[in-house]
Amino acid sequence: MVKVIVAKITFPAVRDREEIILRKPSEVRIRSSFKYLTDTATITMARRVKLFDKQRVREVFRAGDPVKIELGYNYDYITEFEGYIARVSDHIPIIIECEDEMWKLKQLPVHISKETVMLDSFLKEIAPGYEVDADTIAIGSVRFVNSTVAQVLDEIKSKFGLYSYMKGKMLVTGKYYADDTDEPYVPVHLERDVATNNLSFRHANDLRVQIKAISTLSSGQKLDVTVGDEGGEVRQLTYFNIGDTATLKRLAEEDLQKYRVDRFDGSIAMFGRPYVRHGLKVALESGIYPERNGRYYVEATDVGVFANAQYRRIVTLGDVVSI
Repeated sequence: MVKVIVAKITFPAVRDREEIILRKPSEVRIRSSFKYLTDTATITMARRVKLFDKQRVREVFRAGDPVKIELGYNYDYITEFEGYIARVSDHIPIIIECEDEMWKLKQLPVHISKETVMLDSFLKEIAPGYEVDADTIAIGSVRFVNSTVAQVLDEIKSKFGLYSYMKGKMLVTGKYYADDTDEPYVPVHLERDVATNNLSFRHANDLRVQIKAISTLSSGQKLDVTVGDEGGEVRQLTYFNIGDTATLKRLAEEDLQKYRVDRFDGSIAMFGRPYVRHGLKVALESGIYPERNGRYYVEATDVGVFANAQYRRIVTLGDVVSI
């Protein structure tokens, strides 16, 4: 059966403009990862689109307008992105840059100063109206003046190594490999489901890893230790309320072993299906090298319908799932 690639990009009615549905973009590209803070989408189309006849593009599309992107085969759509227009070009081709719900948090001001705060309650206070998924951990004193919620989240990442991202209307902080643990594995057959394989297999004995472990105490003070291979790939791990370096070192050495395992590194360019997003887990299977089958977290995805009429889902592997 021939698979016809389809796209449906909806710009809901706003101001005095009616709803616009675009079905034939030149290209759509969506990038998503817990490391990005903001998921982005880029829509490219020709100016000759009849919808914009005799109208300036910037009058039709404005920053902050909502957008929904659905892609699929044979009119079986999956919602790949929901968010807002961030920027619009006025040249040819027309390029509309979009951001997910984090766009709103980039506009939301923060003016706050407190001696001691807990992470989850602090995020709920500065982002009212949003559900928050974060641990109840002390992060010491905070002081932000003339900032935005997104800038605060960047500071939390820099200071504590805790990444934040939006999951729909929910703000998730520090749970990038834990918030979807109940979701089933997505089976991916390397010879059937993958168009291009950019993976390299690394044996545990060849891996050089160094762990930089940082413990933040309830007072805001920090302890840090470094374990592992000098000059190896550096991983920063965050711990909370581990008050002595001996315990912190022991925990870091235990976590170090999780990274010293046989594994694939890199990415795979899959077809549009099966659906995979960051935070989910994939079960890789190979008919050629079955001894290399494994389970991995998904760190990032780069999804799109491209100018060469290809619907691809580039998946970057994260950590090996400990069983």
